[in-house]
Amino acid sequence: MGRRAGKSPPPAVAAVRAAQRCWVGPTCHPHGAGMPEGPLVRKFHRLVSPFVGQQVVKTGGSSKKLQPASLQSLWLQDTQVHGKKLFLRFDLDEEMGPPGSSPTPEPPQKEVQKEGAADPKQVGEPSGQKTLDGSSQSAELIPQGEDDSEYLERDAPAGDAGRWLRVSFGLFGSIWVNDFSRAKKANKRGDWRDPSPRLVLHFSGGGFLAFYNCQLSWSSSPVVTPTCDILSEKFHRGQALEALGQAQPVCYTLLDQRYFSGLGNIIKNEALYRAGIHPLSLGSVLSASRREVLVDHVVEFSTAWLQGKFQGRPQHTQVYQKEQCPAGHQVMKEAFGPEDGLQRLTWWCPQCQPQLSEEPEQCQFSEGAGGAPHGTLPLGEPDV
Repeated sequence: MGRRAGKSPPPAVAAVRAAQRCWVGPTCHPHGAGMPEGPLVRKFHRLVSPFVGQQVVKTGGSSKKLQPASLQSLWLQDTQVHGKKLFLRFDLDEEMGPPGSSPTPEPPQKEVQKEGAADPKQVGEPSGQKTLDGSSQSAELIPQGEDDSEYLERDAPAGDAGRWLRVSFGLFGSIWVNDFSRAKKANKRGDWRDPSPRLVLHFSGGGFLAFYNCQLSWSSSPVVTPTCDILSEKFHRGQALEALGQAQPVCYTLLDQRYFSGLGNIIKNEALYRAGIHPLSLGSVLSASRREVLVDHVVEFSTAWLQGKFQGRPQHTQVYQKEQCPAGHQVMKEAFGPEDGLQRLTWWCPQCQPQLSEEPEQCQFSEGAGGAPHGTLPLGEPDV
């Protein structure tokens, strides 16, 4: 049942808001509401980077667990991006952080790491991850898919130096630079009440950052897993391909951040369509060549999306939130996900992405949507 349209703001207010708005994210998600994925988080990272080296002179925000005042007078010394997470390092003095930290993101990858560069013992038990200080972190702390519930907001770690603020954007998180989010419509009572930022940081250079709908927590050091980051030059194809070979629907595996950090629902849908693979196809029945094609499309689509973000070009999709695919076929939509995990809306074309039998593929297939065989037996859908 749709919401009743609210009253429009006065023309003068609307004009001022339109002229002053300066958000680093999209005015609305280009494909509807959805979790910010790797390319968008990297754009947030790039636009936050100019504040590195400045001191926090004023704080605000609605966060009660983080206590915004705890950042008062701290210096922003570094910013890191890993998958869908942004990390901001704060120190008490103006000295820069330890060697090895970098305020700039890695460039869009040109060549990803091939098989054999790493040695994960088992697909279900990836090797421990390294933090910036060289310590290891057990696999139990690695995000299982897109749910961040295992990461709780907590007080700043002991000690005055090396405090990293971890920013998780959830489904609707965003960062605004030098402006605040404005109400786009009236609420049910007809009030034009602007959204409340979770955290606001004013800097000595005169600018400020406003964080909306973000989960904020302190960490002694960010978890660094470049071999799992789909936009990293160190992305490990062998580990990703091994993960895709599991006997579960490939649409589940693609959203597992242990192997495809930064991959979200848009990339999932587009890569599967371009590879001609049904989202519920079991990875164990796909040939090695089909899995290779799928990983290729994940990397290519993500990299093109990132480059478009930096160049101001809109990102075009072929099946995500579409009624028809480029071939003119009707697109299906349904929520899929593990029984104990998130159910994510999935778009696919039954003709270009036919379901496969449970027998492993024995032959090679052409790339792209429509390259898979037709007339095969359907797989049972997961209990969602």
